[in-house]
Amino acid sequence: MTLIYDRKLKETYTEAEVGGRVVTFLYETALGRFLLKPLLYPAFSNFKAARNNTKRSVRKIKPFVEKYHINLDEAEQTTFQSFNDFFTRRLRPDARPISEAKTTVIAVADSKLMTYSISESGVFQIKSRSYTLNELIRDTRVAEQFIGGTCLVFRLAIDDYHRYCYPDAGKKLAARMIPGMLHSVRPLAHAHARVFSENTRHWQLFETENFGRVLFMEVGALLVGRIHDHGATVFTKGQEKGYFSYGGSSIVVCYQKNQVKIAEDIAAANREGLEVRVSYGEKVGSHA
Repeated sequence: MTLIYDRKLKETYTEAEVGGRVVTFLYETALGRFLLKPLLYPAFSNFKAARNNTKRSVRKIKPFVEKYHINLDEAEQTTFQSFNDFFTRRLRPDARPISEAKTTVIAVADSKLMTYSISESGVFQIKSRSYTLNELIRDTRVAEQFIGGTCLVFRLAIDDYHRYCYPDAGKKLAARMIPGMLHSVRPLAHAHARVFSENTRHWQLFETENFGRVLFMEVGALLVGRIHDHGATVFTKGQEKGYFSYGGSSIVVCYQKNQVKIAEDIAAANREGLEVRVSYGEKVGSHA
């Protein structure tokens, strides 16, 4: 079970999990780890995604909405052709207002947020695992630009809205897709795998108007059939960048040294080891 801090209600709650016992079995038993290996390849997630694109999959929508208390009043459409059509639904613009002040750091997705400092040697820790930026993006020259900076990890659970946005206005300087496995991104998986350096990921380097250079990386996960990136080269703050197909997933956003200050309530919860529930476009910090 994972405890989450809800900053709007100022209280913690236990996150609902899909297949929690199955994930525990797969990662914490010898037999489970043996059975897990073939499931980590994209072919399995693509197969599951194909099933969620069938008309028959529509019947899964109602129980999902009821179990996870999904507010369909926020959606642009209320009828869907498949479960994945529902899962990747767009919300009305007024459902997720963007904090537009130039000095505001925003959440790029509905998600659970953890923030980390990047050391002067380029190392940071995610869920007790030490990573280097170069290990994640495989580009030394880009990684060096973020030494001493701040890393924001947005974990999208299965019940979160799975579209995401640009953190600021700017332009794309570079991009790279790194193929890999598709581990779960749940906290449990991090104890058994180097999730962010083993999973399929897609990173881009941005030159932004207000925060210097920003590194943005989408991380695929178990049962996520595909990362759908719209591929804009010039963009505005809060503009939709892309979406994930069915499943959990994560987005890593790195800022350069002395560029951002994380909101104190988020920083305090993170120091206690709690992820913080945030919404697409919500203010999570400010310019340092």
